[in-house]
Amino acid sequence: MYKKWINYFKIVVLSVFMVVFSCISLANDTSYIQENKDKLITLEENGKPPTVIPEGLIPPEDASLTALRHKLDQMIKEYLPRMSEMSDWLYYNPEPGYYEFNASKMYGAELEKYGFEVTYGVEGLEEGYNSVIKERFNAEGLPTALVAKYKGKDEHPIICFMFEADALRAPTREKGAFHGCQHNMQGAVALGAAINLARLMEENNLPGSVWAVLTPAEEIPPPDKSAMTKAGVFDGVDVLLRSHGFGHQVKRSEAGFGNCCYLIDAALYEFYGKSSHAAFSPWSGRDALDAARLFLTAVDMRREHSKPEFRFMGAITKTGTAANVVDDFVQVDHWIRNSDPTAQKEIDEKAEEIDKIAQGAAAAALCEVKIRHYAHYYNGIEYGWLNNLWWEYVNLYGDAEAISDELGRPSGWAECGYPSVNIPGITVYPAIANVPELAGHSDENADITITEAGHKALLQTAQISGAMALRIILDPKLLATIKEEQKNWQEYGVKTGLITEDMIRK
Repeated sequence: MYKKWINYFKIVVLSVFMVVFSCISLANDTSYIQENKDKLITLEENGKPPTVIPEGLIPPEDASLTALRHKLDQMIKEYLPRMSEMSDWLYYNPEPGYYEFNASKMYGAELEKYGFEVTYGVEGLEEGYNSVIKERFNAEGLPTALVAKYKGKDEHPIICFMFEADALRAPTREKGAFHGCQHNMQGAVALGAAINLARLMEENNLPGSVWAVLTPAEEIPPPDKSAMTKAGVFDGVDVLLRSHGFGHQVKRSEAGFGNCCYLIDAALYEFYGKSSHAAFSPWSGRDALDAARLFLTAVDMRREHSKPEFRFMGAITKTGTAANVVDDFVQVDHWIRNSDPTAQKEIDEKAEEIDKIAQGAAAAALCEVKIRHYAHYYNGIEYGWLNNLWWEYVNLYGDAEAISDELGRPSGWAECGYPSVNIPGITVYPAIANVPELAGHSDENADITITEAGHKALLQTAQISGAMALRIILDPKLLATIKEEQKNWQEYGVKTGLITEDMIRK
């Protein structure tokens, strides 16, 4: 009984200390950027923020923060069997984008069990976006999207753990969809960090709120994260943390503008012809398939006349199924990618070229074409201070053999750019030793998630994410620093044309 009251006393004292610490920090509104201006060298005279934040500018944890972090570590470790169960279940029960119904229900039920208020679907989506996903996937309103808030709270700071659940589409594979991009791991990590951080905050009376958000169909445009951001799903979020599986090596990224999946313009080219009997009266028909084949062939001809940074990818997504009928409708889904973050103008010009090719192909086959540019992936912001915070904890929790000193290119936390311009965030990776280098989107990349290494990665990623979130909650100066960096990159991006003013959500 005596020990029990001692423990209660310790919790009360720790909680009071944390509240006082937070109040003192809030009273001091300077940021680490302002304190370390002499150490933060800008690389250009036009006001470009530093792309590399020197290590050591974020002060070390104090004893009380370390004690809380260790407690959170233990809570996440005890939750690991459930994390492994959820990740493995998704591996064996993959659902492609826009059809993650079972995964969404499973995650929602788990979050509700721990006091989160869960809503499904998204209101306020733009009509143009909604019409595309309704037509192509019957997914108007994103019914598999999930927004969970611990006890419904939206008190600042708001930490959001975002995750995906869609498997890769593989309609010609014998086994169908599969988790070759390791999306089966993301929800387990997000829930492991979110549920236990919320419990820790509740027990210790810490300020702030914890959200968990499932965004559908990462692998399929149009980009849902952009649409959800524009609809206000992430309004109020102070920092967003996500994960994306694991690999054989991790490296810190430079800060700045970039995109993990490159700049993309995706368009539907719909060729309309006239049906007729392909044997007895083909001269009466106009073959939409001929137009589509001419289009794809002509696009191939443009490859040698395009810079090497360009990628052209296309698939015939709708066509006839009867060989003896001239096709009167064929749809081609065509993407243009460019790996250069400064090439937005070039990719727009290339899209105009491809449109002209489609119009010419349609005319040559005596058909018509309807063109819809339905998805755009822009530059996002990679945050240097969040990278430094992650780097601190990945070195603390990770295996040294899997940590590289080489710097990676900026990519932002969202594959579509727009959300990471408006919400400070980071993709958290673990460092797991002795993992083979595997191809992305491969069977092997999926299979390793259900191994001992995969389960170790779940634990390590959730613990790193939890440690980062806890530090941000208890260090208002660090949060102010992250937001100041965001503003600096936004201003620089607009000034240099890497983003446009209308990309910044007001």
